Amino acid sequence: RKEAAKKAQLALLSDPVIPEDYEKETGVKWQRRFVDVPDDGNCLMHAVWLGLSTLLRLYPHLKEEGEVPLAQNAVAFRAQALERMAADKEYRETIKNQLQLWLSVECELLFGLEDFFCLPPDFQGHIVELNQAVQMGGHDIEQVDFDGLVDQYVRSLSQVQVDSGREFYLPLGDLELDSLCRIFRFRLQVVKTEALDVILAASDQAHHATAYLAQTLPPAVGAAVEGVKSGGASEEGVKEALQTVLLFLNNILDNPSEPKFSTIKASNPAFQRRVAAKPHAQDLLLACGFEKEEGEGGALFRMKQPPPWLSAATRLLLQTLYPGDVTHLVDPRTIRSDHIYDRNQELGQRVVRILNVKTNHYQVHLPRAP
Repeated sequence: RKEAAKKAQLALLSDPVIPEDYEKETGVKWQRRFVDVPDDGNCLMHAVWLGLSTLLRLYPHLKEEGEVPLAQNAVAFRAQALERMAADKEYRETIKNQLQLWLSVECELLFGLEDFFCLPPDFQGHIVELNQAVQMGGHDIEQVDFDGLVDQYVRSLSQVQVDSGREFYLPLGDLELDSLCRIFRFRLQVVKTEALDVILAASDQAHHATAYLAQTLPPAVGAAVEGVKSGGASEEGVKEALQTVLLFLNNILDNPSEPKFSTIKASNPAFQRRVAAKPHAQDLLLACGFEKEEGEGGALFRMKQPPPWLSAATRLLLQTLYPGDVTHLVDPRTIRSDHIYDRNQELGQRVVRILNVKTNHYQVHLPRAP
């Protein structure tokens, strides 16, 4: 049944989103892959901060007049955002309404509410006590200090929590995300995780439509990848070599007008460690279109003209490195609007697109230089 439903959805994808069309629509050049965000206990805010700060740095014309500069890191951005929310009348009124609801429902229903369930135990206990007092008639709900409760609620979102020695922050709910988008004036797009299989198929279809993957990949590329895998390096060594070659190719594709990305110094210590020391890894560079030259400072690997199948080569490397992990294979530029939860659509170009890979772990789609 699942396969039949997937085929039915794919049949509707007769008009794929072409990457270049998406970039024209947004007026922004975008990377071709999601970027993993550190699982630092503040992952959602880290993804939002990284996406928005990178966008405004590379496209300063998208900054609004009088806009308050973003904080310098993700933790400081969380504090900045919650401080501005706490001072925002609309957000405070929304949280007050939520608190009034919590005090009005039967107590046993509270722990079935996700936003309540995630709160610190001490604040939960305080709300439970108030709820019981209100429900039993011992406390008039009109006499509750809701302003004080709102302040406590925001403080709970600001405080570092500790569980089994790991520090983390409480996840932000929909009310916080709505206010975050409104206050910082950006459009938050959350990719529907449940649609990833269809999204990947649509991404493939879009690339075939633009001949990115339709170009035949030379057999030498696949043979070189197999050579690296069977060359005797450790599993981690093989992974490091393939990831480094993938980085070189992505840099060229993402920065076609930057000559520095098409030249690699063979004497570079990092190159020696990550590539040259791994059997057949340099053969993979040559198979992907690099040529080895002798320069004044020693040997160089230079790609004079990217071959038309270079995207297909990156695809092969991704499939080798991350078999079955579709989050690494999807081109975010090809995702259809019906596979995205879109907040603040009216803000157009100020887009932050994120993917919830697993519980409280996110990836973000970053812009690239114009």
